[in-house]
Amino acid sequence: MKIAVIGAAGMLGTKLILRLAQLGTVSGQEISSLARHDAALAGPPPASSFPIDTHISDLSGPGAAEAVIASRPDLIFHLAAIVSGEAEADFEKGYRVNMDGTRHLLESI
Repeated sequence: MKIAVIGAAGMLGTKLILRLAQLGTVSGQEISSLARHDAALAGPPPASSFPIDTHISDLSGPGAAEAVIASRPDLIFHLAAIVSGEAEADFEKGYRVNMDGTRHLLESI
């Protein structure tokens, strides 16, 4: 199973990837590869029995969502978001990431 995690550098994305690396399976299916996607990633991927690739891009940018889908992942975790105070302080950024990024991803799928 090929997995893509969008928002991989966030708190949830980081914990999810660590857990997937530990388990090596999802719903009884072996993970064959995992792609980490985020606007900025910090730190190396965890050790795992499958390859973990890192991709840095803004999902709301031109062609970014199509690039995620180009690898034809079997499972996508979309965790990218601008939340709470940051979205309120920069409404345009929150709208671009939360709405446009999600829309681009859904259209690409």
